[in-house]
Amino acid sequence: MSKSKLLITISHYNKRDKINLINLINSLTNENCDLFIIINDDNCKVEQLGFFHNVRTLTRPNTGMNIGSWNAAYLNNQNYDFYLFLQDECMILEKSFIACYINELSKKEVGMTGESINNKWDNKWDFLANSILNYVVGYDIQKKPLYRVPYYLSLLKTWLIEPGENGRHLRSLIWGFKKETLKKISSFPIGATKEECIAAEIAVSKKVEQIGLKVTQVNKKPFKYISHIEWRLDGTGKI
Repeated sequence: MSKSKLLITISHYNKRDKINLINLINSLTNENCDLFIIINDDNCKVEQLGFFHNVRTLTRPNTGMNIGSWNAAYLNNQNYDFYLFLQDECMILEKSFIACYINELSKKEVGMTGESINNKWDNKWDFLANSILNYVVGYDIQKKPLYRVPYYLSLLKTWLIEPGENGRHLRSLIWGFKKETLKKISSFPIGATKEECIAAEIAVSKKVEQIGLKVTQVNKKPFKYISHIEWRLDGTGKI
């Protein structure tokens, strides 16, 4: 049986310092995988291929934040068995991470996995609509307030994604997929604003559930294999 092919994509914003990106690349160069860097650039008009520290890069217009960059990575690399999408501020904690991700994604019922489920949103939508999470995020053309939960639900409807019973989803810090999942969901929804990008984060998990697959946390402990410099290791919030 042939060995599974894994692509690790790292998203990077061009105005950020490069030290975290370089450290992450260095921690991955000896792993049994291919690397690909997506650079979101405010001044970029069309996608451009290149190299950074001997790693293939794709520089693209800065749309959709990390989800937009990961979507571009998949659309330009559709011949892998497994995909791991990271932010440049991620840090590898355990060398066994590749085997653990492939093992989880190889389960028939699992379509998507990652390091941190957003437990604050793991409640029914009606509960969320009456919680402190449902604050005003803007105003419509009639200057009426847009509340967060119904606004996100309206975006899911626009993207033709079923919301399911609750808002449970993986934070868009570390995402893992098998190719069958990505092929079925086609692409990620791309947000134009911060709030739309948060809705897109929820939407991707719901899109996976919509095709009958599970969204899991790769280990019961958050950030077991890969951490993020901005987040507490217990997954409760930012540092």
